[in-house]
Amino acid sequence: MKPNVSVVIPSYNSKRTIRECLAALVQQTYTEPYEVILVDSSDDGTHALVAEEFPQVKLIHLNTKTDPGTARRLGVEASSGNLILFIDSDCIAPPDWIERYVEMHTRFPDVAAIGGAVINGNDPRILTSWAGYIAEFREFIPEQPGGFVQHLPTLNLSYKRWVFEKYGFFDHRYYPQEDLVFNYNLVRSGEKILFEPSIVVKHKHNPSFRAFLQHQKRIGRITAIVLRLLPLEGSAIARSKLRFFLLAPLLPIVKFLRTLFVFLRKEPNIVLRHPGAIIIFAIGLMYWFAGFTQGVLTNMEPFGEARNHHSHA
Repeated sequence: MKPNVSVVIPSYNSKRTIRECLAALVQQTYTEPYEVILVDSSDDGTHALVAEEFPQVKLIHLNTKTDPGTARRLGVEASSGNLILFIDSDCIAPPDWIERYVEMHTRFPDVAAIGGAVINGNDPRILTSWAGYIAEFREFIPEQPGGFVQHLPTLNLSYKRWVFEKYGFFDHRYYPQEDLVFNYNLVRSGEKILFEPSIVVKHKHNPSFRAFLQHQKRIGRITAIVLRLLPLEGSAIARSKLRFFLLAPLLPIVKFLRTLFVFLRKEPNIVLRHPGAIIIFAIGLMYWFAGFTQGVLTNMEPFGEARNHHSHA
């Protein structure tokens, strides 16, 4: 039978987390036909593990490392469902995850995309994972109010199939902010994105301190490039080297204080129980700022041909 729902997962060297991810997805409470598609470009044996332990999963294995946006596109192109659900290979969905998304899309037939919240799925003693959670997900914690938003991350997000048929796919050049660009273009075109904070996935952060810092630097660089492209908050600074040099020292301070305020107001226990994570987050902000500076000072035009192009790798 043709599946009603397709779950698409990008994967690169996910052997450490993929078993829990897929085990949760193949044991969902949803009773109608659905498919799980893993697009994997690993060289750590992930595809062999999946082929052996999860034969019901549709496995697409690529021989070269592929960015998440391109992997998602390949997964959607190989899928059959009218509803496309995205989750990452380091995330764990609750048993009613698919059921909840189907219910929400039925209630909101004209909404293009619906997404949920994120919680930290690591051992609570790992401070780098709390720092990564604080740095990236302040807007998507379960305590945030639901409603229509401009953007949601693809580790817990669903789209109706017609969205990709009408607007194309993610642009890999903006990784790891490719979903931000795609969703901006979606909303600009008059579509709606709904945040439902009760649909929660657990995200397992890479516990490596070095990986955390590298990721923050990458996010900072691409954020600056995206802000030069799109009229979002902060774009005035990213587009003007003069404004940047005048206001640059304030950027990490403002980002730190705004993030800390959100968690103290909505989820204070994270801050109070893990003060060391705040120190790691502050160090990460320095790397984010270094990347942001690179993005501002680069001489290349920030992918200008994509300005009026709805795509996302």
